[in-house]
Amino acid sequence: MADELSSDLEILMSEDPLDLTKKDIDAIIAIHRNYRANKEAGIKPKRERGPTQKIDLKALGLIKDKPKVTSSIGVGIRRI
Repeated sequence: MADELSSDLEILMSEDPLDLTKKDIDAIIAIHRNYRANKEAGIKPKRERGPTQKIDLKALGLIKDKPKVTSSIGVGIRRI
């Protein structure tokens, strides 16, 4: 519900103020009044937690495989 209100508000606020109708202005006022009432009642808006799907950076090509390090130190060398 909070996401719908914020997106409606964003749409209304992105328009030219001189092109807004009375209905648009009433919608903006209603959204702000609802927000203030919820704030006074102690209701906190839900936070966005980020993407719900795991993103595989390797599949996107953003992380390259590290080259395997082969150690030749100590192989065939006898230490005294």
